[in-house]
Amino acid sequence: MHPWQSVLLILITLTVFGVGFYYDQIEKDSALAYEDSLIALKEQITEKNEMNSSTPFLQESAHLEKSNAWAETKIILEVLHKNSNFAHMHKEAIKGDTFIASLLETLDKNPTAKELIFSPFINDFFSEPESAILQSLYSIALEIKAKNQLLLTVRGHSSKASTLLAKAIIDTYKRDLGQESRDKPLVNKLLKQRKEITMLEQNQLQLAEQIQEENENSSSQSIEEIAIRSELIQTTNEINSYVAALLEIEKIHLSKKDPNEYLTINELSTFGSVEEFLTSIDRLQRMLVNQDLEPILKKEVTKNLTKLKASLNQELAMGIEHIKELSRTALEQKIQLQKKLLDLEMMKNDIHSLHPRFKLLKSVKSQLDEKRAIFSADFQRWQNVKQGVVFTIVP
Repeated sequence: MHPWQSVLLILITLTVFGVGFYYDQIEKDSALAYEDSLIALKEQITEKNEMNSSTPFLQESAHLEKSNAWAETKIILEVLHKNSNFAHMHKEAIKGDTFIASLLETLDKNPTAKELIFSPFINDFFSEPESAILQSLYSIALEIKAKNQLLLTVRGHSSKASTLLAKAIIDTYKRDLGQESRDKPLVNKLLKQRKEITMLEQNQLQLAEQIQEENENSSSQSIEEIAIRSELIQTTNEINSYVAALLEIEKIHLSKKDPNEYLTINELSTFGSVEEFLTSIDRLQRMLVNQDLEPILKKEVTKNLTKLKASLNQELAMGIEHIKELSRTALEQKIQLQKKLLDLEMMKNDIHSLHPRFKLLKSVKSQLDEKRAIFSADFQRWQNVKQGVVFTIVP
């Protein structure tokens, strides 16, 4: 296998399993740069400590540095006073499953930092999952003296480890607060509510489909229903096409076939500039084989060939992401079409009034409306609490 083919296989593997090609290339900081920023942060904390040398804190801190005891970094998380009654929501969020998963992703992109933080716990004697270990390395509690403050305590086997993890937590939490969506909230309570709503929505659509299938040939169908059903069939076919392409990509990957096999998938071979790259690569390869080139020209052709192959790798990676995005969009469109049909069915009270599934459908819809209203109120409250949060490292 040629080197460029190995690179292609690696890129496709990363893309299929959800690791965005460009995200990794752009977002992955070098471990050295990341640690340098943390060292600078630690120096700032040390300077503040030196200014307060009249307290015994320095002696205790120095003792901990030399011993095998836990080192701690403390951070004050402060919310606006008007939101102090709901400050506890930050505690739920920062210890929630969604944030833990996000924090692990951040550390995965900084392997040197992750190794430093986890090194005492990753061995033959510890079998706990990384998420459980990570949860045990920090705690957060409401401050008694200030209702709008929470104290975040981050622990590590060394001062550097605790400082490193503290910065990762702060950076990740700030990012997640800005990127949070209604479909994947940070607060566990909201996440649970969202899952319950999703289950009810699925039940509602299934019941509606069953009723619609029984009345598919009914004379009571309107022109609008017929049009929506036609669009729904077309959308379903598109989804099946995208899924088939993704399954073929996975099959090629798992069987470890020649990476050129990915080009047999129509959705990939016709994507973007793939065809142009292939044409240019073929032309340069024929130049190297069929022509007696001067050394300088041969070197230039080889260099351009390498660049084109790298560009082809990137284009294929983008192509797979494009297929996945198209499938997601088509699935969302299908759900919206099903909801339109559902609304039309719900309007046929006279026709369905005695139908047992229709009675169940109305019950599910009632539960769904109630849970949506509760979720919307709680989520909006959380959006207000998120505003103006400030992090301060305790010297």
